[in-house]
Amino acid sequence: MKVLVVDDDAGARAALADYCTMRGHDVTTLGDAESAWEAFQAEPFPIVLVDWMLPGMDGLELCRRLRATPRGETTVILVVTGLDQQEHLAEVLEAGANDYVHKPLDIELLDVRMSFAEREVADIIERKRARDELTHLALHDPLTNLPNRAVFYDRLHQSMLISRRNGAPLALLFLDLDGFKEVNDNFGHASGDVVLRQVGERLTGIVRASDTVARVGGDEFGLILLAADVEGAGTMARKVLKSLDDPFRIEGMTISLGASVGIALFPDHGEDSEALVQHADTAMYQAKGSSSGFAIFSPKVTEDPRDGLTLIGELRRAISDRELTVHYQPRVSVETGHVIGAEALMRWHHRERGYIEPEQFVRAAEKTGLIVDLTAWVLNEAVAQTRDWHRNGLELSVAVKLAPRNFRDPQLPLQVGAALASHGADPSWLEIEIPEAAITEGASQALDALARLNALGVQLTVDHFGAGSSSLARLKHLPVHKLKIDKVLVSDVAEDQNDSAIVRSMISLGHDLGFLVVAEGTEDATTWELLRSLRCDEAQGYYIARPMPAGELGEWITDSAWGRRQAC
Repeated sequence: MKVLVVDDDAGARAALADYCTMRGHDVTTLGDAESAWEAFQAEPFPIVLVDWMLPGMDGLELCRRLRATPRGETTVILVVTGLDQQEHLAEVLEAGANDYVHKPLDIELLDVRMSFAEREVADIIERKRARDELTHLALHDPLTNLPNRAVFYDRLHQSMLISRRNGAPLALLFLDLDGFKEVNDNFGHASGDVVLRQVGERLTGIVRASDTVARVGGDEFGLILLAADVEGAGTMARKVLKSLDDPFRIEGMTISLGASVGIALFPDHGEDSEALVQHADTAMYQAKGSSSGFAIFSPKVTEDPRDGLTLIGELRRAISDRELTVHYQPRVSVETGHVIGAEALMRWHHRERGYIEPEQFVRAAEKTGLIVDLTAWVLNEAVAQTRDWHRNGLELSVAVKLAPRNFRDPQLPLQVGAALASHGADPSWLEIEIPEAAITEGASQALDALARLNALGVQLTVDHFGAGSSSLARLKHLPVHKLKIDKVLVSDVAEDQNDSAIVRSMISLGHDLGFLVVAEGTEDATTWELLRSLRCDEAQGYYIARPMPAGELGEWITDSAWGRRQAC
């Protein structure tokens, strides 16, 4: 144990130190109470021997100070005194000391006092260990050692308070394992327990220190993501699903399981924890019918055909009433770090439904002619914005992601040309991002649209490259300028050797075929440095910046490190 000896008499101090060292303790000696007070605040001493009569602050005043601290509540304090012990014992105890030690030293009595002190400290340590163990058991799931349901709800409530106070978004993810019942039925509950422990370990390994992973019951897990918007939640959902791709190993067997992830956002999908949990759970069941494996909560838009028609009508109104907005995510040159452009991302915060995922309302619009109006709207907004940037000295391009159906529309090149002409924008300021599916289909309308867009002088980028089945042999004959590597591959490139090898090959082959290569999903400094070493051309992702309203982008360029590179 660490023992603090405080005595202004050098001989007495040395004698006490030798005695405590002989008993196997780690001893610190000091000659005055002020120094002892400072030392005690810096580190814990389970046992303190202090002389009563000290210069300046006396030993009893030091006792009172030590005992008044949380650390001092469990410290054993022995007062060393040459005064009559019986006469002054009450005063010693009132000051907070446990007992006294004779001066000059009475070794037999000192042995008794020190044995008592050592047993008392050992009892305190054991009681603390037992209390900590009971506390841990009360707050954690005994199987996975993750926070349990009670802690999960408490942390969710606290996180929502933080989110409301800071004005930062919050995401809640609910996950359950598809086919877990069959594991228990066919291999036994012990095997199911092994799977659950491995799931807990994998989830813990991919989240940030500020996030919470909890087992909320059965094969269901909850993730609380502070400062996470819809893009951040989607990225984490993909990471969760990817982390569960590898088979689970149980006593020489391998078991493969799927998973479904539901996402609810605060405050869009609920103002209290119960509503948010309910909506994340609803989204989780919606995800079971999704090819992506995850879904963002939305009131049952797709379950009732009549409700889908309602959404189309509301989207038409949202376009005319300017309820839709555009956020912009910056894109930078990997070689120079300069901000060179931004991707336009549509946002719809429905007045009643809350946030509606872009894929959902774009998919609904594709089923009707409304996709033409939606495309015209976003092109007009994005082109007008890049014109304003250039007028204000920001030479930025803007990228607009279009739907596969757009490339089967013979009016698409006319829409693009009209947007450029109406705002007096140079065609090179606009990039059109082409879904990989539009190319793999190889429809004559799509090929004609690409040729006409290229003739306008617009930059063409193949989006989500690597997530589908594009043929490089086909791509080299198309009038495209860039390949944009899918974020699912890029986000884990620093940790997954397979993803790293794939991205390295894509960058190399893209350059060999004359394309610039863009990496989306650049989420951290390690990924950024790896992309630099692989000579990737452009990057975007949360490491650089989250999507933001156009009005904030200029300020961000001025204030951020990327913007300072721009000014140099």
